[in-house]
Amino acid sequence: MRTIATAVLLACLALPITPASAFPAAPTYADVEVAHITYQGQPFDLKMNVYLPPGPKGQPTPIVLSIHGKGGTYNQPKTYALNLVDHGVAVATIDFRKAGMPGMLYDTKAYIRFVRAHAAEFNIDPKRVGIWGGSRGGELAALLAVTGDNKKLEGDVGGNLDQSSMLQASVIYYPLTDIFLNTDGKVVEMLPDYVGTNEADSEKVLQAYKKHDTASPYWKYVQQVEAMNPMNYITKNSPPALIAVAGDDMGNPIINSLAMYEKYLEQGAPAHFYTYTLGTHGNVGKNIDEATVEWQVEHLAKNVPPQFPAPLRKQPPPSACKTSGFCTLDPIIANR
Repeated sequence: MRTIATAVLLACLALPITPASAFPAAPTYADVEVAHITYQGQPFDLKMNVYLPPGPKGQPTPIVLSIHGKGGTYNQPKTYALNLVDHGVAVATIDFRKAGMPGMLYDTKAYIRFVRAHAAEFNIDPKRVGIWGGSRGGELAALLAVTGDNKKLEGDVGGNLDQSSMLQASVIYYPLTDIFLNTDGKVVEMLPDYVGTNEADSEKVLQAYKKHDTASPYWKYVQQVEAMNPMNYITKNSPPALIAVAGDDMGNPIINSLAMYEKYLEQGAPAHFYTYTLGTHGNVGKNIDEATVEWQVEHLAKNVPPQFPAPLRKQPPPSACKTSGFCTLDPIIANR
């Protein structure tokens, strides 16, 4: 896999020291029911907690949906996400079923449509909705980032189908992206959560993928996994994304995040990639967390300033690269 020299490697960011957080200890709206579903034969309520910025109600604010990891719940908010409340951004901590695709994706899309349908009630701007997910929540954030308004991947959980699931900014922390990029052991471990196979069948799915055996009865599972691969949906029009992962992440290795960043780069879509060499799974460091808060606030601003005031220059043709030091033969890392 190509190493991207332009990836942003952050060991430390020179950010101003912020005062102690003033975000509320309790949600403004608790246990808001978004949908009632059945999961593994049992009733399951999709609920969320909503944290609104302090002070009198003024202009509608943007909102970020915070998605927990596999073992979390909506009642265990991430401090780094709640810091957004101090910056005038509402936060909703959301939930999803514990396994099964595309069900988990449908659950999270239900929340996006719900907050838009109830924008007036929560005093939020339905045109400024972001996501922030980590680990399993990062996998869902990666899909949500690039499948907004994709009717084939919308589902009908929770209704509000007249509302959009498009996001304006997506923060994707230490996700899995293309499952088959990972070690054989990791693939076999994750397949049951995605397509419901047991360990023995997961091994057969992996072998079908490796051999590209379309005649295998397990090929249908390969197709199901590929349908949940966010890199298959990235286009030049994909909304801005910030991808962050620790260099020493042994859970969801850096190759997953880097591959998604590369795909954004190939398509010419806006993305930032942050990593901290000594961080571990679930911890990219406070420097990156603080930078991410600033990124979300900027990208969900009322009038987002353009990243560049004018279109970037066109890449010179390959023939020009032979006589000039200002271009490269590699279109992946070329300036656009």
